[in-house]
Amino acid sequence: MDQTNKTDGATTPQRHSKHFSHNRGSLLSFHWLVISIEPLTHYQTASLSRRTIKGPLEADDPLADPPSPPPKEDSAVSSPTFTNPLSPSSSLASLSLSAPSADFSFLLQPSLYHPLTNFNTPAPFRTSSHNPTPSGPLPTLLSTGHFRPAATLAASLLTTPPLPTLPADIFPLLYVRLACLVLIGALPLAAQEAHALGDLSAPLYRHQRTGAHLVPWELRVLAVQLAGGGAREVTGYYELAREARAEVLKASQEEREVWRGRLTDLGLRVAGVLVLMGDGGAAGRVLRGLRGDGMQEETWRGRMGLLYLKIGDVKSARALIAPPSTATTATDDDAYTAILRPLLSLAEGDADLAVSQLAALRDKTPSDPLLTQNLAVCLIYAGRLAEAQPLMEGLVDDGQSFQTLLFNLATVYELCSEKARGLKMELAGKVAGREGRPWGWERGEGDFKL
Repeated sequence: MDQTNKTDGATTPQRHSKHFSHNRGSLLSFHWLVISIEPLTHYQTASLSRRTIKGPLEADDPLADPPSPPPKEDSAVSSPTFTNPLSPSSSLASLSLSAPSADFSFLLQPSLYHPLTNFNTPAPFRTSSHNPTPSGPLPTLLSTGHFRPAATLAASLLTTPPLPTLPADIFPLLYVRLACLVLIGALPLAAQEAHALGDLSAPLYRHQRTGAHLVPWELRVLAVQLAGGGAREVTGYYELAREARAEVLKASQEEREVWRGRLTDLGLRVAGVLVLMGDGGAAGRVLRGLRGDGMQEETWRGRMGLLYLKIGDVKSARALIAPPSTATTATDDDAYTAILRPLLSLAEGDADLAVSQLAALRDKTPSDPLLTQNLAVCLIYAGRLAEAQPLMEGLVDDGQSFQTLLFNLATVYELCSEKARGLKMELAGKVAGREGRPWGWERGEGDFKL
């Protein structure tokens, strides 16, 4: 949920939730523009003290550009998975097969995992014929967006004989469990269950011969997210960054790109947490110290630009969201610069210009639901609710049901009708009557503002 915040004459939308922005990874897709009348909640945490030394996230760190050894021709390297929250690295399996046995039975206790209820979901979802049982198979539940039964099944596989014994079996299941809890909005349960992992820097989680970490990187990042937020989360990311810097030194050329991408991602996460803490100055200093190594240029500039807008630094955002003349090809302009330019116009308070820009983009690619969603949001900012409502309802009729679309449409119903609750329940019934989708089938009452 967002509200607009005026800084230096600019109007910048702000995120309310800090977890899984998206729940689907990168901040590049800006369908997070949500109209809300609720205040933004900041962490009541004092600003971090100004550091006079360089840390593991600064671009000019001595470890940033280590000597490059000759690349190995047939080295198998796992790719970074920033955009898929349910795909932990697969490189753990080969490592764990030769690892000395470690006792992770403390993670297999049934008492660690809470039973899940659906009391906070609208009635149409509880009674829908498309609501599956948590009997699996797990990949099918995940691919159809049934995250609640997937979380239940993952816990069952962890606690039901025959119990898993290898790290390669235990930690991916635990990651699925925690990630699914986050995706269904059960953050307190996820944080409590993640607490059982304890200190992931302990020797228990290291390979006794090679020293390699046995826990997938994605699970370690998620554990930091669930550790409490604020300064604690920032500290956790810096600890991971120190390890990543050390790995860069000894990695092959291909592996180095993976670790550099992880470093960049950690830096952007730190800046995001600082924004939520209300320390825009510190967030800006972190952003200016990052370079984007190991990350696709489009993703890097998009995430950086959005964070700059969130702290009100429109000038820096404009430098990243280049004018059309700087696009090297038409494809570059269409795929990245053009879609972010309307957001910049909206941040500068020119909703009408943002509408015209998005309308032109939508004419070129009418099948893109995010363009239509963003156009509707800009129409709302421009006060043209009567035009925004049919656009959003058309997306729902076409089978779209992502979270911000439903929330925005529910907001329009509240603004335009005295029978908003009935319309929102009708919307919930329409979504619940469909087959599951990868972005999530079940929606909570909050998604429909019930």
